[in-house]
Amino acid sequence: MSLIESALSEEHREFRDRADDFATEVVAPRAEAIEETDEFPRDVLAEAGDRGLLGVLLPEEYGGEGSDFLSYCLVIERIAQASGAVAESIQGHTFAALPIARHGTDAQKEAYLEPMARGESIGAMLLTEPDAGSSPTELATVAEETDDGYAITGEKAFGTNAGVADVHLVVARKRPAPDEGHGVSVFLVPSPEEAPGFTFDRVEFMGMRGHVTGDSAFDDVAVPADALLGEVGQGFRIAMGTIDMARTGLGAIATGIATAAFEEAVDYAGAREQGGNPVGQYQAVQVLVAEMDAKLDGARHLVYDSAHDIAAGEGDTRASSKAKYVASDVVEYVTRNAIQIHGGKGYRTDYPLERYFRDAKILSLIGGTTEIQKTTVAEHALDL
Repeated sequence: MSLIESALSEEHREFRDRADDFATEVVAPRAEAIEETDEFPRDVLAEAGDRGLLGVLLPEEYGGEGSDFLSYCLVIERIAQASGAVAESIQGHTFAALPIARHGTDAQKEAYLEPMARGESIGAMLLTEPDAGSSPTELATVAEETDDGYAITGEKAFGTNAGVADVHLVVARKRPAPDEGHGVSVFLVPSPEEAPGFTFDRVEFMGMRGHVTGDSAFDDVAVPADALLGEVGQGFRIAMGTIDMARTGLGAIATGIATAAFEEAVDYAGAREQGGNPVGQYQAVQVLVAEMDAKLDGARHLVYDSAHDIAAGEGDTRASSKAKYVASDVVEYVTRNAIQIHGGKGYRTDYPLERYFRDAKILSLIGGTTEIQKTTVAEHALDL
């Protein structure tokens, strides 16, 4: 038994088994259709909610499962083996629900969390802006205080589930600003259909088809006073409060996709004959398989180690950044070489490898690029 396996509790294994059933019975049969139509798989997320896989980290009193972050990573990794797009959609939803669970009022928790845990309501976090990235000092979106709430004006870029979500956590500067600080705060905004002045333009990506993101615009979007999440000025802390978890979760998605590609390559190498022998008997293929196997195990250990520490309340930015950048590098390596082992067949669209390869690329970009992760690791290692 591996060290990883021996560290898992019965609860961890139960969640992994539940995710395996969901991935096999629901996600895998739909994966190619999601790829072809590029439609947001709301029904698949609803089924994940029915099976308790959207509320893994949410409190039981609000319809969640009350489990830990290692359980979440086991779940999201297994789902990613069947569909990166579904896994990333769940990831975006999860990290919109968690800030509500952590910072919401009792009324906000009552209103939002149980529907989110059941998959009846989908969440999105909107922080990044076209010209400001995620810098709290440069955010241009503002929330002007009105007699009965706030009027939000500005633009947001990206944001998983943006536009299709039922609740958007919009990070904006409250105006008038407080005496101290930038007034950056988080506001709960409904869907574009329910919020006049909120428009959304979807952006198409080379991979993760079915995963929805794009450009959100707010033109005097009115929200009530109780749409404020937490306190004025806490917005950046709320938005970034789960960053170590989000980065580690992206690492788990990467290892899931890489596992699917690796298993396809190994199966093919054992079955495909060339010159009277399975191609797996040729040393060039064996070298690739060995490197893929070792790199994947190394990435998974980093992801699980970070997840374990977070679950124990000892989350570490250096560990999560390492897990994220190593896993995103590994998934590109594994998917690329799985195609290489298949030869020309790996480039065909009727094989899943080209989907894995396209899905893999975004993981080195979102949640902080690989370069940012390396800088973060170095700064912590050097105590800068």
